[in-house]
Amino acid sequence: MSRVRTILSRMPDADDVLRRLADLIRVPSTCRRRRCREQGCCQGGYGPPCYFEDRKRFADAVLEDMHGHREFWIAQRTSFEAVLRRQ
Repeated sequence: MSRVRTILSRMPDADDVLRRLADLIRVPSTCRRRRCREQGCCQGGYGPPCYFEDRKRFADAVLEDMHGHREFWIAQRTSFEAVLRRQ
């Protein structure tokens, strides 16, 4: 893996942010995944799955469109990648 990809791989993507948000709003306690309930924290995945099952809960917590967050982080990654390639 290139140096740029290694650095970028450590940046959160939309799914990481949703996992962290799920922990913040305490979704794991009601998650259908046993591992999430047992560990008391979101185990992640695409979405994560609890996001797809109860988007309104996330939307109420964030009060903003997730699309905007994704666009922001895509732009941030692109910007960082350009800066790192110049070095």
